[in-house]
Amino acid sequence: MTARKAALLEIGTESLPARFVPPALAQMERLAAELLRSNRLAFAEARAYGTPMRLAILIRGLAEKSAPETREVLGPPARLLKDDKGAFTPQALGFARAQGVDPEALLVQQSPKGEVLLARRALPEEPASKVLERVFTEMIARIEFPKGLEWEESRFRFGRPIRSLVALYGKRVVPFKLAGVRSGAKSRGLAALGQKPVAIADPEDYLKILRGRCVLADPDERRGVLLKGLEDAAKRSSGRLDADEDLIREVLFLCEHPVPVLGRFEKAHLELPQSLLTTVLKRQLKFFPLLGKDGRLAAEFIGVRDGLSENQKEVQEGYERVIEARLSDARFFYERDRETSLAQKRPKLALLGFQKGLGSMLDKSERTLWIVRWLCERLRQDVHFDESAAQAIAELCHADLVADVVKEFPELQGAIGGVYARLDGLGERVALGLEEFYFPAQAKAPLPSHLEGCLASLAGKLDSIAALFAIGCKPSGSEDPFALRRLGNGAVRILLEKQIRLPASELIDAAVRALSQLKLDPEKVRTDVEEFLWQRAESLFLDQGFKIDEVRSVREGGLDDLPRTYKRLAAVHALRSEAEFTALAQAFKRAANILKQSKDGGAGEVDRSLLSDEAEKALFEALARIDGEVRSKASVEDYEAALRALVRIKPELDAFFDKVMVMAEDRNLRRNRLSLLARLVGLFKSVADVSQIQN
Repeated sequence: MTARKAALLEIGTESLPARFVPPALAQMERLAAELLRSNRLAFAEARAYGTPMRLAILIRGLAEKSAPETREVLGPPARLLKDDKGAFTPQALGFARAQGVDPEALLVQQSPKGEVLLARRALPEEPASKVLERVFTEMIARIEFPKGLEWEESRFRFGRPIRSLVALYGKRVVPFKLAGVRSGAKSRGLAALGQKPVAIADPEDYLKILRGRCVLADPDERRGVLLKGLEDAAKRSSGRLDADEDLIREVLFLCEHPVPVLGRFEKAHLELPQSLLTTVLKRQLKFFPLLGKDGRLAAEFIGVRDGLSENQKEVQEGYERVIEARLSDARFFYERDRETSLAQKRPKLALLGFQKGLGSMLDKSERTLWIVRWLCERLRQDVHFDESAAQAIAELCHADLVADVVKEFPELQGAIGGVYARLDGLGERVALGLEEFYFPAQAKAPLPSHLEGCLASLAGKLDSIAALFAIGCKPSGSEDPFALRRLGNGAVRILLEKQIRLPASELIDAAVRALSQLKLDPEKVRTDVEEFLWQRAESLFLDQGFKIDEVRSVREGGLDDLPRTYKRLAAVHALRSEAEFTALAQAFKRAANILKQSKDGGAGEVDRSLLSDEAEKALFEALARIDGEVRSKASVEDYEAALRALVRIKPELDAFFDKVMVMAEDRNLRRNRLSLLARLVGLFKSVADVSQIQN
């Protein structure tokens, strides 16, 4: 038996952004498996490797040929094969063409839908090299990037221009041409060393050959080398490594052979705010900071060069010159900012636009402050917090946007505001609120630490959502240029996790009223924003493991009190797996459907004198027994106990549906029975609309 061969595809590119590479490698593994299976070519494994200069897939254990197969596809009804004149109908011709067969070859097959046309197509075996030509071409075309470029006549689009293609099956080249580049067997060594192309004799030797040319194509191997180098460099320093995982991941895909280099900078720069120093080191220069025993930054760093450990001293000196220039600039901007306080900077927000049609950032700041004042009025009777701190945060939350440091380092907005607030003597609670104003930065990231900061952050988020919705800037599909979904998630999380028991409709109304100077349709904005916030709440609940039908069961009134809604949802989730509850949900659904379809309402009180059947009397008495218990449990938010009390009514409800004709001919009797069902439905809905629960 012939040993199975390996195949290799390497896409050599101009330098890809680090964030493009890991998703592209994951796509290549998925696409390789998908395309090989759809082309019936057996394989053992497909593993992707990559650097910023190359994306590769190594496929092992490939069969020599694809497996033959006969495919049968059912089509339109058999009566559509030919028309009255004996000619093939357009439907038959289209079906045959789509399946790659002649219309004369179409057969008739019996199916559950009657006689239909059948296309039977024999797919012969093909040599692996022929299959790989299709697979490699399609794989490259289907890799998606956040942004693509066009650079040659065919207008092929890719993350960065393609400069070389290696395509091998065993020792033979798989020939194809794409984006003006012909496939071959030569890869490139380390770009930083200007190495000549190197031939790949066998796919299995790919990693070893590149390693000999100073390229570590395997990200796992490269990570190990990077971490070991960082550890060794840190041992030669006076501090310990700040092993930022995000920075490690980024640097890993910025180089092909990482070599950490220890460097130092002037201690005088340590007088700068830690957040400013960290931003220059990590975000601008991609250097790893070192920390002293007190946990603060030391005057040392580790840079990572791409290539062999030659001329380290010159590289170190180059890094030190760069960092000295950057930190000197940072010091200049910082010292100029300190000439005025945050309060003095705030009026300059009038010169900074928020969004066309929505005024300046000063206008936005005023709206945020107005909403916070409204929140203070609504909450002061129930919650203890520092109103003056909350209002100070809202007033100054955007003031740092006009600071020189933020103009140079935009990622420091908020953080540098907190630094300046401390220096202005505004107190730690205000400083922390400003520092955390834009929290949460990600779905599961922390919220602002204190309620005062949460209120200001909530106000800012609600204003942005309402204002942008008012001018038609809504998220659409995957498009969300203003990150409104993130803002909505943050607003919902603040309400839920900080137990802020205000109806969202009132919050939204306050945000809309703050926009009173704009020409807008307030009712439409309110409706759209409320629906949007419920979608964000629904998404949050689903992420926490609740099922969609459970979430829908608490939709009614769900935004009136989000902490309460969460407890209702948890109760439904806890009981849904119990057989009696599932059966009761179906009976409740029947009751709800009867009420929905009835024209006689059921809104009135139940007239006990009209209860004639024993089953309806029993249901009425059962409802009377549990009514107080259910409402009592619901009032203290023990919704699981309330639902368990409702479950006890199942025998009476079953008997009612078995023996009582709800839609009786007698109108008074019919209305009374509908009122009985309406009372039942209302009691259930005080906890959840269990008619939404599916079997």
